[in-house]
Amino acid sequence: MSTSGIIGEEIDKQAALAGAALQNISDVGAGASARQLLPRAALDVLGPYSAALYIADRVVQSATFNVELVQALHSKLLPLERMADEMLAAARQLGYFDDLDTAEPFGWLETCNEQVKDCMVALESMLDPQLDGLMAAAMEEHQRGETVPLESIG
Repeated sequence: MSTSGIIGEEIDKQAALAGAALQNISDVGAGASARQLLPRAALDVLGPYSAALYIADRVVQSATFNVELVQALHSKLLPLERMADEMLAAARQLGYFDDLDTAEPFGWLETCNEQVKDCMVALESMLDPQLDGLMAAAMEEHQRGETVPLESIG
């Protein structure tokens, strides 16, 4: 089996594990029992989510480019990122970030999710070579002071 095939299988496995763990968090719900179960559920997500991130990051850092592999990684990470976003928003709304027993695991999940977002941008950049040029032009425009704050538009 090729390296990209092995990586594809592993990302499938980790994505399935992370997805199942994220689903377990949403199944926990709210209430007193949730405060006991949620820290463990958040930690259960971190292992496979971090592994999926590690795999994707290695592909981004690799000197070789395989468009099918990059597309597969992006398509596997995107739903996980969205599910994590939803879980973190719910945890924030339910006050789990303010509770000492639940804040730390959700903080770790949030950090991992931010790293996944950065990796997703890198994967998207790999798939769209024009994106690098657009970003560079936007940064040059910003450095020259030719941009305006969004709140001033409207």
